[in-house]
Amino acid sequence: MAIKMEHIVKRYYDELENGKIMGRKCPACGAVQFPPRIACTTCGHFDQEWVEMSGDAVLTDITIPSRMTGPSTDVFKPFVMGCFKMKEGAEINGILRNVSHEDAEELKQRLPIPVTASIFQIENQKTVVFELK
Repeated sequence: MAIKMEHIVKRYYDELENGKIMGRKCPACGAVQFPPRIACTTCGHFDQEWVEMSGDAVLTDITIPSRMTGPSTDVFKPFVMGCFKMKEGAEINGILRNVSHEDAEELKQRLPIPVTASIFQIENQKTVVFELK
């Protein structure tokens, strides 16, 4: 039976609505995919198992956006973009909320830094963002 990507995306967003951050774990190699993907990005195995993510992560790098404006980004201000490694092993680029550009310069000197993922309402859907612990 083929897995349709639309079902994976729908389940991911449905779980966010239910307050859960979900990934998919490969039973063949143990790698965790977040956000969920149709196949393991480590070994290519298609049969993935849903797992709830802890939300624990470390910030490994910071990128200060030169300009990101508009209704969809105003809700995050102040923010910077970051690279995050989840406790479960998955790596993701995302938004680090409540950090100004000035604070980001200082934070770069202290990397890696513990952060936590949370579910954030933006417009008519929920998304995952990160904040300092």
